[in-house]
Amino acid sequence: MIKINKIFATDKPFYKSVFKLVLPLIAMQAMFLILNFCDTIMLGRMDEEIAQTAISAAQIANRPFFLFGMLIFGSMSGATVLCSQYWGKKDIGTINSIAGTTLVFLLPISIIFTSICFIFTEKIMALLSNDPAIIELAAKYLRIMLVTFVLNAITSLFSGILRAVEKVIIPMIATLTGIVTNIILNAILIYGLLGFPAMGIRGAAVATVIARVVEMAIILIYIIFFEKTVKFTLKKMFKIHIIIIKDFFRYSIPTIINEFVWGFGTVIHSSIIGHMPKEEFGDPLAAYTISNLIEQIAFMTIIGFSTACCIIIGKAIGEGKDKETVEKYSRTFIGLAVLFSLITGGAAFISKSFIINIFNISGATKIYASQLFTVVTVFILLKTFNCVSIVGIFRGGGDTKTGMIIDSCSMYLLGIPLGFISMYFLKLDVAFVYMFLISDELFKLPVVLWRVKGGKWRRNITREKSEIER
Repeated sequence: MIKINKIFATDKPFYKSVFKLVLPLIAMQAMFLILNFCDTIMLGRMDEEIAQTAISAAQIANRPFFLFGMLIFGSMSGATVLCSQYWGKKDIGTINSIAGTTLVFLLPISIIFTSICFIFTEKIMALLSNDPAIIELAAKYLRIMLVTFVLNAITSLFSGILRAVEKVIIPMIATLTGIVTNIILNAILIYGLLGFPAMGIRGAAVATVIARVVEMAIILIYIIFFEKTVKFTLKKMFKIHIIIIKDFFRYSIPTIINEFVWGFGTVIHSSIIGHMPKEEFGDPLAAYTISNLIEQIAFMTIIGFSTACCIIIGKAIGEGKDKETVEKYSRTFIGLAVLFSLITGGAAFISKSFIINIFNISGATKIYASQLFTVVTVFILLKTFNCVSIVGIFRGGGDTKTGMIIDSCSMYLLGIPLGFISMYFLKLDVAFVYMFLISDELFKLPVVLWRVKGGKWRRNITREKSEIER
């Protein structure tokens, strides 16, 4: 009989640390879900024809922002890998240097990304849809949203560093405040409440910009006046060491490529579905947008456990914990994430009819959405295992290249080509097209499992102070 304590961690301090990180992270993801849900509902409660166009427009207009978010997440993943292990060594000076290096990298990227999206707005939207009405609305939305790229980069940087040193309350408060602000302003500006003009989809974009300003202000006020652990200062942040720059790029470039390639792949998903012909009264893209809600519900758990896993695995290695303990931590994270994903994904699937019927969309679109809900639910456990392993275990252990290779090859050599063939040549229904698009999760499962069991992802990537300051 196999003993549980030989497979999973049983020490109470570990679980206390896990849920101290996971619960605020899940709360933040839940609020993001509520925000997206409210956005979609508010747009979806307009006149039926306008509602379906607005939902689809918001979906494709958010694709560039989503892609940029993946770039930020990739950069911060690399920084978190380093910071979590240096946090295990309690090397605060090096964590400041990593923060400064990351900021210097992110700001120019944010400005370039903003400029490209501003200059080529309509052309970018046309790549994601062939409907002129959707493209026009999406372009208006995106142009307003462009200012949030730089704001999000700054907020994500400091929130990510704080989470890497296990301080998640302030990022959570900032996120929740921004989201509540966003929801309230959405209602006011979309429908023209309290004497404001009804702005429709443009109102949703303006509300988002204001909310991102509020969120950034809370983070900056905290780190300038109240933060006592990392003690951010410009002098310490910009005391940048060449070896730290090299390490940042060594571990961040693979995660940036990984997230950008994966994010671009999901944009291709939207583009393939967005170019599917509308059947009578049915809109595949609107159905796809609505069905994404169930994936976001499951991702509350997946992202929460993946991020916490990366931090705790990295800290454990930095502290010098033995191989057996670190591997127990990794197996425990997988088990917990799968269990919680079953609960959240199952609850969403049971509620699918209620969720779909909230929207003022055609009967055919509702049928598409219901079918897509089923596809997403089936793949949730695969996504959970793969994401926690790649984003949490591999990255926390200092192995950032493996995930990049697995994700890129499986998505671009298998998932996307199969999805394209099923849409363009086989002309299958949207549910089958999407099933083939995300089938890469199935193909990469055995490779990820083999890598997790092999244990070669476990690496101490920290350096001694004498080596850093040389």
